[in-house]
Amino acid sequence: MIRLLLLIIVVFGAIYLVRWFLTTPAETVAANIRKSLWLVLGLGLILLAATGKLNIIFAFIGSAIPLITRHLPNVLRILGIVKNIKSAQDKNQAPVPPPTQNITNKEALDILGLSQGASKQQITEAHKRLMQKNHPDKGGSAHIASQINQAKKILLNDDKH
Repeated sequence: MIRLLLLIIVVFGAIYLVRWFLTTPAETVAANIRKSLWLVLGLGLILLAATGKLNIIFAFIGSAIPLITRHLPNVLRILGIVKNIKSAQDKNQAPVPPPTQNITNKEALDILGLSQGASKQQITEAHKRLMQKNHPDKGGSAHIASQINQAKKILLNDDKH
């Protein structure tokens, strides 16, 4: 009789879980599954510790270390964690404030490494060459890149006048 009662409870529990799974949004299901897995893992560790069998877990971890170290970079790349970490670091960097003072024509020429009377083509080529070396996306300084851009803008505006 007890077995029949337990079977009925298990069947109704399974039906309830299937209905809940089908009617609940995927994000909620995933979150609840994650919580349940952590709970089962924690209870399993407590059970192993209480019965004196926890050394099995430590032996497994010790034997898995070479496998983990070999495949961890690939797993992280697949999961996109590395990309998320890099984007978070980029977001944490302080933005470079725009230059507040205008530089003179002479300073602009010095920044671009040109002499007085440089043509529009020379200004553009010097700007391109320096930006290839100093662009923030290529590891350069955002402050220096903004000065180079400002120097080009000033010199090209002087050419128009």
